[in-house]
Amino acid sequence: MRCSFQKDCAAPTQENFRQMRFPIVISLVLLLFFCGESVAADAANQLKFSTTECKLKEPIYGSTFDFSGLHSDLAHVVKSMNNGGDQFEFNICGNLSRTCNGESNVAACLKRQGKEYILGRQHELFYNNGNMYLKYKSGAKCDNGTADNPNYQLNIRLYCDYTLDAQPMHITPYANEACSFYISYRTPLACLSIPEGLQSNSCRVGDTKSNGTFDLMPLSDSNYRTSNRQGAFFVINVCKPVLYGENSMCPAGSSICLFDSKATNPKERFINFGNVQTHPVVEKGQLLLRHESPTPCAKNSSANYTSVIYFSCDKFIRNAHPEFAGLGADSCTYQFNFVTPLACNDLKPCTAFTSTNELLDLSSLSSKPARTLLKDGKNYTIAVCAHAGAPCQENGGACYEQNSTTISLGNSNSQLRFNQTGSLYLLYEDGAECSTATGMRRWSTKIEFVCANNATKDNGASTAGGSDSLKIIEDSNCQLLIQYQTPLACREPIRCKATTYVDHTNDGLGSSGDELIDLTPLISATDNYEARVELPASMEHLVPKTTKFFLNVCRPLVPKYQLGCAGGSAACMAKVTAAGAPEEERSMGFPLVSLTQRNRTFAELAYLKGDPCPSDNTTELSTHILFNCNMRAGRGQPVLRSIEDCAYRFEWETNVFCPPHECTFSADTCDLVHDELGRRFNFKSAPFTKDGKIEIDYNATKMSVNICGAHRKAMTDYSQALVNIFFTHESPNCGREGTMNVQIRLICSDQTESSSTISSDQQCNLLYVQRTPSICEFLSLGTTQQNFETNGSTSSSTSSSTSTTTSTTTQASPAGKPTKAATSTTTTTVGPDPAATPIGPTASVGTILGAILSVTFCVTCLGLLAFSPARRQRVRRLFRRSNSAVRYSRVQSNEEANLLLEPNGEFTESDDDMLL
Repeated sequence: MRCSFQKDCAAPTQENFRQMRFPIVISLVLLLFFCGESVAADAANQLKFSTTECKLKEPIYGSTFDFSGLHSDLAHVVKSMNNGGDQFEFNICGNLSRTCNGESNVAACLKRQGKEYILGRQHELFYNNGNMYLKYKSGAKCDNGTADNPNYQLNIRLYCDYTLDAQPMHITPYANEACSFYISYRTPLACLSIPEGLQSNSCRVGDTKSNGTFDLMPLSDSNYRTSNRQGAFFVINVCKPVLYGENSMCPAGSSICLFDSKATNPKERFINFGNVQTHPVVEKGQLLLRHESPTPCAKNSSANYTSVIYFSCDKFIRNAHPEFAGLGADSCTYQFNFVTPLACNDLKPCTAFTSTNELLDLSSLSSKPARTLLKDGKNYTIAVCAHAGAPCQENGGACYEQNSTTISLGNSNSQLRFNQTGSLYLLYEDGAECSTATGMRRWSTKIEFVCANNATKDNGASTAGGSDSLKIIEDSNCQLLIQYQTPLACREPIRCKATTYVDHTNDGLGSSGDELIDLTPLISATDNYEARVELPASMEHLVPKTTKFFLNVCRPLVPKYQLGCAGGSAACMAKVTAAGAPEEERSMGFPLVSLTQRNRTFAELAYLKGDPCPSDNTTELSTHILFNCNMRAGRGQPVLRSIEDCAYRFEWETNVFCPPHECTFSADTCDLVHDELGRRFNFKSAPFTKDGKIEIDYNATKMSVNICGAHRKAMTDYSQALVNIFFTHESPNCGREGTMNVQIRLICSDQTESSSTISSDQQCNLLYVQRTPSICEFLSLGTTQQNFETNGSTSSSTSSSTSTTTSTTTQASPAGKPTKAATSTTTTTVGPDPAATPIGPTASVGTILGAILSVTFCVTCLGLLAFSPARRQRVRRLFRRSNSAVRYSRVQSNEEANLLLEPNGEFTESDDDMLL
């Protein structure tokens, strides 16, 4: 058969090109996609490696992490409070100086009930996306080992911490039959170095309005994350650089950086949006930190990025964290709002808030007479938060007498402060002149407050005002150092926060990282929680009908009349009389172990060393509370589920640590819609608006702000019992461009009260706070959600503010029950388009060329995959994505939880590896 050149073999026509274009484009897109996947896999591989040395080179910036400074001449020792006093001894960058179970050359050893078990003879240092940990290998055989992990094993996770904590090491709770153990070690050696000129141990500024001091350093204990509402998020630290860690690999010295998970080049994944700033300022009454970045702005290469954090006061907030407010008019300035008690300027004298927003009140010490101490022939007179009186000078807080001469050691004040390690102190300055080797300076007095409680056995002397509660520690270099032991300095005994690694993606390149589980909103200083009893029928006989259970969270029970459990108990069981009075109380444990995470939606508290068990006097009562995230549960209530070996196990469904949920905002109806719960909130009918509008006092006029409209972003924040609304408002008289970034905080409360803060710079920023019971149902909270400490609110304003209170109705009750909600889910499946044209039996030239290109593409991909196991695994994951899901599963053997990415597939990591 011959072809007609003019008809069949002619050059392709425009119609031929149109036929060819689609398959060619599809092939090119597929080729680029798979190559992109391959490049992403290579980027991931660069961020995952191990070494047998004791140092490693950071893969993004080239810095070296050298952990040889953690080597001990003897050993690091960590004891477990939870498992019969198990003691872990290990060394880093070397072996123990003694034998373990009769063997030498051992790096880690477990002491348990008089026996010793080798946990490892050497360790390997691992790096995984910023997470650094030591894995000790070649341990002794474990009776409960598996085929994959038959031996004992110790893992040390290294966390960045710029301060030297008194207790830098903590053991993760484990089951008695566990073979793998996990210890966290916080150390500056896991941090990037702070560039010169950015180092500081202070982060405070004076307030001329109250003559007090704003101290923001307590906020530097942890990183914060806030979404930019465009698929990326900011990693933020306050007063310190971002703490280096898993998917927190921000440039050295940066306090604010944007994590763009979509960037394939690791060096472009973290962008510096502001260097560390340790000098807060008060501008027009507004407390703020202004962070300058060395990174050129994408919208204006002649300018660099700037980030501004505006701090606003709320005395009663728990789990304080910043929120991204919006972009400035210059498209290079980023604004953030941070609501925290540390921004309050009307605190009671001699009081202070901790980094966890716990109030420490030492004001009662100011009314006590000045104390007199004798040392080295000097008579010292010291008062706390008050004038010391004679023989000191008129404003003196401390002085000493010697040879009939009085020397001032500093003027009194009532500004409590925290040092780098979080310890509370009082500093008196501007005393008499004093000579030192480096020249003249003035005397000062530093009073450090030390917790005195039952554990230290010195609370009796302290409360009785004995001389041993106030001690001179040092008198040198023109400073008097005093330690004051008092129960007023005692903080919540355990940490009520825990971090857990969360993988939000199937491929590991998304916005994964450490997230904070925080149960501090459940801590009650006014009431205790009463648990429901829902035991299996086989256990009902263990609890008489007249028995009640009282608990608190991460702290001792609030003292109540006739509730006579041992002081400091966090859980108590009591027989209740017909009149409702508790009797025959038994302590069910003390808060000795900090909160531990199982995964992002499960956490556990254990209260230990309670009274002897009624059924076995050799065993102590203990309490175990499993917290479960449930958005429908509100604050929730503890429920007794089982009793095993004198251990009472409670389950507590609550939404206070559930992740934020993005809601839908309807511009047409002005409805806020929680799609998952099937709930709506209409702003036009809300009691605090006028047809969806709120009025703000600004520049002696009323400014109307319309909540309704397009481009609104709404996020729930269950930890603070609120909904955040973000949008931009046109305001011709505000800022350079006449626009205003708006953040509205709708807080569930038994009060109706509003306050506003407007910060006017190049770009105006409005923070509007509305407390209202009308939003409670939307958040699955009863109208008793509220301020546990007191009925009241504080607001700080700049240009203007308005605050009104119209009602205060219901007393807070921690024992509130979950709100039941009925929802329905509708799934719609879209079928094939009936008008679609089926592919015919004939093929065009374009189809043939497309097939050739497709074959070429497949051969190329096979070549790429042949030499890279990681790429092969990557493609296998890609084709399994349609069937993958994220679920959480309880693991009974080690009481840990595993994030199962593919329920029907094989697992690539062990359950224990999820902790690293």
